[in-house]
Amino acid sequence: MKKELFTLIVIFLVQTLSFADSTYNSQKKTFADSTFTIKKPPPEKTTVWEDIRDDFVIFLEDWGAYLTSPLKMNFKGLVLSSVVIGGTVISSTADKEVRKAISRHGYTTYNHDFWDIPTAYGYVQYPSIFGAALYTAGLLTREIELRKTGRMLIQSLVYSGTLTIGLRYLLGRTRPFTSKTGSQYEFTWFQMAGDTQSFPAGHVVVAMATSTILAETINNWVARVLFYGMAGLTAYARLYNDKHWLSDVLFASALGYASAKFVMHQEEEREEELKKKPKNKSGGFKIYPSFNGINLTYNF
Repeated sequence: MKKELFTLIVIFLVQTLSFADSTYNSQKKTFADSTFTIKKPPPEKTTVWEDIRDDFVIFLEDWGAYLTSPLKMNFKGLVLSSVVIGGTVISSTADKEVRKAISRHGYTTYNHDFWDIPTAYGYVQYPSIFGAALYTAGLLTREIELRKTGRMLIQSLVYSGTLTIGLRYLLGRTRPFTSKTGSQYEFTWFQMAGDTQSFPAGHVVVAMATSTILAETINNWVARVLFYGMAGLTAYARLYNDKHWLSDVLFASALGYASAKFVMHQEEEREEELKKKPKNKSGGFKIYPSFNGINLTYNF
């Protein structure tokens, strides 16, 4: 328990420091340019309860759009999906060879070594707590971007987790260390036992979804190297500890990344729609000076 707690603190400190560095640089740039630019008007003020209500509606609407997205897929989406599915099937032919070359047998999820860190990074409870903390901090400090990042992180974890659970139940793929025949093609359909939860790799889905949201939100090369690197180490740790096949990990990486990008795309579309909406002009009397004296007007 102490080891897991220490791992959690290390991961969260790294994430928080990276996010803080990006925020500081952004603020510094804004300050430096403020002399030469006109400041934008502050966003419309809302209450905490209004923010929670709006975010909850967004959460549900995006979840529905996520689950029905295969029905609305365009040609590009069909091609990418085919590449992922085809790549997963092809990579499965190398599962046994990769396991033989990489995996260490007889090890558990946590083994009190370096690989516990990337493994914990993919443990869904930790990024979920971190996302909730970001959201709460943004909500209370009225920092919109911080709140939005926390919400998007939780969204990506829930959405990708929904599909992960469904696929695991449907396929029931046997994990490498529990396979009786040593074959990568053992499936016990519609089973929820832990030994038949190999596809897709849950830790990798979580790690990639988390990394994508944080790296793309911070949006610099340091963040991308750090977070995508952590996701890569999580994937390797699951192979190294003999918990998943190669094809489990590859599909999970694509699922986590695509889910996070879907959430971010939905957010971008909402922001574009808000920009297009005309601002409401409130009516009332206005007094302003002119060359002929003082003018009095009324706007409806």
